[in-house]
Amino acid sequence: MTVPQKSGFTPGRENIPAAIAAMLGLTTPPAGARYEFRWQDGAFVKDDGSDPYSESALKRREVARAKERDRDSRRAPLVVLWKSIDGFDMDHFERVGKRFTRQVMLDNLPEFAGVKRGAALTVKPNEELRRKIRLFKDIQATREAAFEFTGKGKYGGEDVPLRVGLGGLQDFTASRENTHKRPKGYAPWRPQKKTTRLMFQVKQILDEYRDHLPLTGRQIFYRMVAAYGYPKTESAASNLGEHLTRARRAEMIPFEHIRDDGMSVMAHAHYADENEFYKHIHDEGSAYERDKLARQKMNIRVYCEAAGMMPQLKRVCQPYSIPVYSCSGFDSVSAKYELKESCWRAFVYHGRPTVILHLGDYDPSGESIFNDGLVEDVHAFLERDVPHKDPSEVAIFERVALKPEHIERFNLPTAPPKSSDSRTKNWQGEATCQLEALPPDVLAGLLDATIKTYINLAVYEQDLRAEEEERRRITKALPAGVT
Repeated sequence: MTVPQKSGFTPGRENIPAAIAAMLGLTTPPAGARYEFRWQDGAFVKDDGSDPYSESALKRREVARAKERDRDSRRAPLVVLWKSIDGFDMDHFERVGKRFTRQVMLDNLPEFAGVKRGAALTVKPNEELRRKIRLFKDIQATREAAFEFTGKGKYGGEDVPLRVGLGGLQDFTASRENTHKRPKGYAPWRPQKKTTRLMFQVKQILDEYRDHLPLTGRQIFYRMVAAYGYPKTESAASNLGEHLTRARRAEMIPFEHIRDDGMSVMAHAHYADENEFYKHIHDEGSAYERDKLARQKMNIRVYCEAAGMMPQLKRVCQPYSIPVYSCSGFDSVSAKYELKESCWRAFVYHGRPTVILHLGDYDPSGESIFNDGLVEDVHAFLERDVPHKDPSEVAIFERVALKPEHIERFNLPTAPPKSSDSRTKNWQGEATCQLEALPPDVLAGLLDATIKTYINLAVYEQDLRAEEEERRRITKALPAGVT
């Protein structure tokens, strides 16, 4: 960038925009008048040449420094010339006009406009806008794909309906389209435009948390509330559940991506013949995993109120050989007694305490389930069965989530405690929040971090290395069966 000492201008070339002239407070000078301005202390200072050391000396210093420094990090004088438009010389303008523009360096213009240098680096990304843009792109891409597939046929080359982008079953038979019966099995569905957009949002959430599938309907609901401003009401949650059911029946959303609570299975192992049994044993050997808790100094268990979240928690706990249990309500005396028996045997016969990590809702019922219904009851059993030890040394309980600090830290949606709950009266909290409001990846991170505070990581790494070699030897020794 070159800064000439004095650039001669032909009439008309020196005309600056009216906005800049107004900001400088200038008026049109007489024909042939010449002024120079420099940027000093946040303002333009006029130099009429009365000080012989000011402008020319400043220019020479600035030119020398500009050659050594980055051009857009250096200030330079702003030269403003006024002449009459009479006798405009285009040739002279071509020679010196471009040179004049180089005198206004990049630092002067942002500062002159009131823009802070480097402000773009401190701007935080708008996640809500990004999410909307991704959703728009997804919708447009699916509509374009649907147009390519159906545009020349069924829709006659016209734009396809938005719902076509969802795929699945949408074509009704004459006997099923006009019916008020509850759908059974695989059922076609033609959602309205508003519902279609809702399903696109659901599919985006499922894709975002694909590493944590399946999600529960409640988790999807809370993600919709946080990401898209979906109404946080029970009626809205119920409507979303109905839409999710219809979308899965119509094969718009895979069944295995969403888990429903309330189903337990007790199955037995049976085999068609001995070859299938040998194959099963060989497959078991190929999937062999060493018990990572065997050489640790304690047993660890994870209990969760929501049964539908167990697959997600198992994915976190399996590498550490930690079992996951559903304690939905935990009102069963048998379940609490079985937990006491497990803690008692581990301590009496092996000298190992048991750590119980609990995950539940933050509300009067959830707090009561953990403290009164679980901790105090199990400790009361242990007081008599292990009288020489403090029960808290035999069964160590820790609440992993949900805690009050999590609500503020992760900006989770809350609701006032239910006045109909008898536990509300003695509850110390201000607002309630459900465990499923935590994003799945955040929940997995909290649980994994808590587990690592209890285990010896050096021993764990040794077990991982030994496990690989043991798996190789076991697989080689087992029969593969006849296919």
